[in-house]
Amino acid sequence: MKERFLKILIFGMTLLSGSVFAQQKYNIVMIMTDDQGYGDLGVTGNPYISTPNIDALAEENITLNHYYVNAVCAPTRASFLTGRHNLATGVNWVTRRKEVMNESEVTIAELFKTADYKTGLFGKWHNGSTYPHNPVGQGFDDFLGFCAGHWNNYFDAELETETGDFVKTEGYISDVLTDRAIEFIDKNKEEPFLCFIPYNAPHAPFQVADKYYDKYAEMGLDERTAAVYGMCENIDDNVGRLITHLKENNLWENTIFIYTTDNGPNGDRYNAEMKGKKATVHEGGVRVPMYMRIPGYGKVEIDELTAHIDIFPTLAALCGVKVPENLDIHGLNISPLLKGDSNNFDKRSIFTHNQPWHFAEAPAGAVRTEQYRLVFSKDNDTTLYDLNVDPSQLKDIRNDHPEVTNQLAADYHQWFMNVTPNGKEPKAERIQLGHDKSPKTILEAVDGTTKNKVRYQGKGWSNDWARNFKNKKGVIQWDVKVVEEGDYAIQMLYSCSDEFKGFKIFVEAGEQHTTRIMDKAFETQVVEMPDREARTEMNEYTWGTLKLGKLHLKKGKHTIKVRVSNDIQPNNNFRLKQLIVKKNQQS
Repeated sequence: MKERFLKILIFGMTLLSGSVFAQQKYNIVMIMTDDQGYGDLGVTGNPYISTPNIDALAEENITLNHYYVNAVCAPTRASFLTGRHNLATGVNWVTRRKEVMNESEVTIAELFKTADYKTGLFGKWHNGSTYPHNPVGQGFDDFLGFCAGHWNNYFDAELETETGDFVKTEGYISDVLTDRAIEFIDKNKEEPFLCFIPYNAPHAPFQVADKYYDKYAEMGLDERTAAVYGMCENIDDNVGRLITHLKENNLWENTIFIYTTDNGPNGDRYNAEMKGKKATVHEGGVRVPMYMRIPGYGKVEIDELTAHIDIFPTLAALCGVKVPENLDIHGLNISPLLKGDSNNFDKRSIFTHNQPWHFAEAPAGAVRTEQYRLVFSKDNDTTLYDLNVDPSQLKDIRNDHPEVTNQLAADYHQWFMNVTPNGKEPKAERIQLGHDKSPKTILEAVDGTTKNKVRYQGKGWSNDWARNFKNKKGVIQWDVKVVEEGDYAIQMLYSCSDEFKGFKIFVEAGEQHTTRIMDKAFETQVVEMPDREARTEMNEYTWGTLKLGKLHLKKGKHTIKVRVSNDIQPNNNFRLKQLIVKKNQQS
């Protein structure tokens, strides 16, 4: 595991030695959509959807025909950004801080900044919500979007900026993010830039304007599919806007343009007859579109296995940005394949690990070779498929090829041990408080842990809250690391009706504590949203704000706890959404 000083060492080395060769510094625009499957494009054979701009991008440029990612969002993003397997970065799932990437990881944004690139991210981050695990802490100069796994509202949404403040936007979220990306491009067009646009569509909630939705609903498609296809067509329109803007400003000929997605489709719909969808490790859950436009290259079809971990080293090679050897990059530079030189490209297996709440070696895992896919399921079943003759994974041939099954299983085990702390779950780093660049830190309920019957509303997804506080034994707590000693003011986002007022709220950090009587009622109300299908995640709610006092925290590790007094009524409706911790603020 690399320590924090490695980043400083890398930047010092590259600045002293020169990080860029004599070749061209290309601009880079990278698009990653959320939950858009392989089959959610016209170019991949979908008989319903209209995506002419992405189709043209694919048909005229480079297509990675067998490009693989993870089965869910956050792991794919960590690998895409670092060139390393997600388990090695600390990321192993999508919520409860299992999505947080280690601070010491060097992202493509941080690497390219050493070559004087301006960096911007506009969309969904999902690899840590607090500094230095957020986009700004991981190398992005400009940011507009959100850091959670999903967002509740796609129209006139409140989005976070690089300062940590939230701003009210106007319009549909994919349009807003595109507008902001174009502003970033215009601001930096005289120097090289890296612009990452991870759209959150077509992830739930399924919201899109009527003109997009109605077109597909009139085809007789179900509500979710009609919404998804409408969201994808809207993305396609925005891809067209970006390409047109680059061309009109004479930037297209000097820009690498990438379009891809983060996992398989978020529902049962057309997926090119592949088995699986999002959250599965079958072909349909992890094989996604990948199209690249690179100056000087025309139409290229690449059939070799490629993956998200390859993008970091490939872009660095194409732009002449030196990758320090001590970064331990797992991906391969695929630029030889772009020139048709497969002899100088090492064949390898692609490994996938996916699990929900409980960590294990292979609750759902897979090995993909040029010929086979070995799948471990959550039911401890093992299946083997020959994808050369059975691309839809219809026939399990494990019993016919025990030697292949055993070898691939052994390969998977060795890989798993190599990318984890000896097979154990990566432990999320503590939330940091007190940075000058981020004096306000939000402790979301789902980033804490609950004890003694305190529970989450829902399963603990992004935007859920804590409830079921019955007495002083019930607690929610957060492990934090204070980087600068000082006074920290504590506020709470909450809901509690008037009839349950009067109990005390205690905030503790070791011997430090503060107390506030719940004397200010606020009853949360659901915010009506234009969902096309009833959502499975929580709705948007209003929340009250209550000042709880302040704690004087010394530098070092602490556990901040919230509990209530015994006089709280057992049937109370008190809910805690988040704590807001501000350094050196008056309470």
